[in-house]
Amino acid sequence: MSRIALYTFGILNAAAKSDELADFRAVAPAVYGEAERSEGFIAHAVSVRPDLYGKSRLGQDFGPWGVYVAPRFYQPGGGDDDGTMIATLSLWQDTDAAWSFVYGGLHRGALRRRRDWFKSPEWPGYVLWWVPHSIVPTWREGAGKLEALHDNGPRASGFDFGHRYDAEGQPDLPPMRAVRSA
Repeated sequence: MSRIALYTFGILNAAAKSDELADFRAVAPAVYGEAERSEGFIAHAVSVRPDLYGKSRLGQDFGPWGVYVAPRFYQPGGGDDDGTMIATLSLWQDTDAAWSFVYGGLHRGALRRRRDWFKSPEWPGYVLWWVPHSIVPTWREGAGKLEALHDNGPRASGFDFGHRYDAEGQPDLPPMRAVRSA
């Protein structure tokens, strides 16, 4: 049985520890908690050595999820990591479960604030793909699939909610329509 992997990526308007992002930092634990309690949630990447500030760092070890890496769209501005990249990697029962979380509850409210917190991207903000039951997706795989979605558009190997594919690689119609978060 296959499961859906969801990789998200964004670049913050300021460093994660900055005063400008206090609201973002305040809501994040509740959003993660809600994800973990959502119907169809399986797991998300958790570091084997969490950062003191709760933020992932490039090169950080996430055990079976691999090492935390960035897609090519991220160019850190200072030090080994300037604290502006945010990415998530999670597993869901199916696209419906992932969609319900992303566009519902606390996460929906957070999406309404994304322009306050994140730079406007020139790339997709997320990618979905099917993984066999025994496979744990990796950060490198997620970053690569996001890049491929940007470069080639939706394919069975990496797609978005508007252009879904089923676990057998066939287009899954009708496409889901994202709830407006304006």
